[in-house]
Amino acid sequence: MNYQFQPPAPDHVPAELMVDFDFFDIPEGVSDPAEIWHDLVRRGVPKIFYSPRNGGHWVFLDYEDIVEGYRNYETFSTYQTPIPPIEPFPVVQPQGLDPPEHNVFRRLLAPLFTPIAVREMTEELERRSASLIEGFAERGECDFIADYAEKFPTSTFLWLFGLPEDRLDEFLVIANVFFRSTDEAARAQNIDDIYRELDALFRARRNQPRDDWASVIVNAVDGEGNHHDWTDILNCGFLLFVAGLDTVTNTMAYIWRYLATTPSARSAFRERLDDPDAFLRATEELMRINAVSNLYRRVTHDCVYKGVSLKKNDRVILPNTVANRDPAKFAEPRTIDLDRKVNVHLTFGVGPHRCVGSHLAKREIMVSMQQWLRRIPDFELAPVQPDRAVFGGSVMGFTGLKLRWPPH
Repeated sequence: MNYQFQPPAPDHVPAELMVDFDFFDIPEGVSDPAEIWHDLVRRGVPKIFYSPRNGGHWVFLDYEDIVEGYRNYETFSTYQTPIPPIEPFPVVQPQGLDPPEHNVFRRLLAPLFTPIAVREMTEELERRSASLIEGFAERGECDFIADYAEKFPTSTFLWLFGLPEDRLDEFLVIANVFFRSTDEAARAQNIDDIYRELDALFRARRNQPRDDWASVIVNAVDGEGNHHDWTDILNCGFLLFVAGLDTVTNTMAYIWRYLATTPSARSAFRERLDDPDAFLRATEELMRINAVSNLYRRVTHDCVYKGVSLKKNDRVILPNTVANRDPAKFAEPRTIDLDRKVNVHLTFGVGPHRCVGSHLAKREIMVSMQQWLRRIPDFELAPVQPDRAVFGGSVMGFTGLKLRWPPH
């Protein structure tokens, strides 16, 4: 018989709300990391439960509770939320602060991400996407993660921040350590490396501004004409670096995995290539069903929520993949309906901290699909996939995804 240590419940957690669940642990044989969350629903665990793993935290499984976690920042804060707890943790701007403090950098960033601003990026995004795809299209095979899904959002970040294109491989290494390493010393050094790069970049743009996002951020001023605090500037750059890479990479990985195994879906998207509205509607459905982020909140004060006692500094996880398949909000929620009319998914959150870069993320994914399907209209999963290429955590996904197609 195997015995597994489980810490005792905190005094305010009743035994019936304790569930031994580790959202980083993907069991052997599970090919989709999201299934560990949906298994909780199938098992009928409490809609609000407490796990002793990873420092201890609550989980909300009901759509309305997850929305409340997003909207009610007075109870569920974004300040210092990491699971397992890490303190002090960089107070990323603006995501790591609640209203009204977060409004300063939210207002600064918002114009960069408007639908109009993102639409103006389309031609450059198309060029970058096409260039990457043409680099391997004739081979008839690729590792979608290494050859495309990691490179495209990272190269886009370099372009928008005005960093040299030839540093792509270097930044891919930095990003992979941040998102994948479990070595404490390596992660600490990695965060130092990211901040050192940002510090050098912002200082250069303070002295010699250019037409890039780094120049916009570092040279912005407050209502009194003063530059923003230097630490806040660095923390804003840190957020834009880490927030825009892994979620896009792994959302694309899920989507391409689905397309590779579903010929009818590939056909449906090819038919919509010249119909932007229909293409977007179908893409929204894939983002609903393939939500990859499980976001954290921190309880601000002792309180009782729906009969459950919460204590100050308790952590809470809001799993978007569960919310997006709640039958109370979505008709036939596990069915992928590319013409779904009402799609109030939470893939980008909701409320004051809704993802400021959602329009760019959608555009990156849409452009990638359009450029790919024009060049590689039919493809499938390779018969041999990398071993244990799945991972859980705050962002779920794949470290490898082998695809193949008839060579040109």
